Amino acid sequence: MRNKAYSGLAGCLRGDAVRRDENLRWRDENLRWRDENRRWREERRESEERRLLMEKRWREQPGSTRGVRVTDVRKAEWLNAMRWRRQIESACAGTGLTFTQWLLLDSARQLIAETEDAVIQAQIGARLELDPATVSEVVKRLEQKGLVSRGGDITGKAWRVYLTPKAELLLRELEVRVESASSTER
Repeated sequence: MRNKAYSGLAGCLRGDAVRRDENLRWRDENLRWRDENRRWREERRESEERRLLMEKRWREQPGSTRGVRVTDVRKAEWLNAMRWRRQIESACAGTGLTFTQWLLLDSARQLIAETEDAVIQAQIGARLELDPATVSEVVKRLEQKGLVSRGGDITGKAWRVYLTPKAELLLRELEVRVESASSTER
């Protein structure tokens, strides 16, 4: 009996040693992977920093783009605009507004101030270079949130958009955050 018990125990101990060796190999492999990943992320971060510095130089000194493709400059401008959009989205977080909704409200406010009257959706679309369907959908959502009121135009062919006091208050509250986000270089 003892021999069977001893051989069973020895088998368990051998199994433990094998598992321990597998765990050590797994740990070593995981550490190598983590180090490799860390190096890759560091290289990527450094590369991104170099690219951002180059883009900043292009924006600040357009004449310094000699030998650089115009396409690369345009891509840099687009990437900068996308970073700005993310900053505005962050500033609007918690208000329930998307970037497009904020953009539409802010443009409507500017147009209303310029014309001293309500504006039609087509004017907003022209200002923002958005298609009529997008403007219509965003205005509907803003109306559901109680931020705009709209009614038919005198001709009956267009929707006139008014900002509600709730929208005016919200835009005033967001103004400082949006300006701060817009002035931050990232």
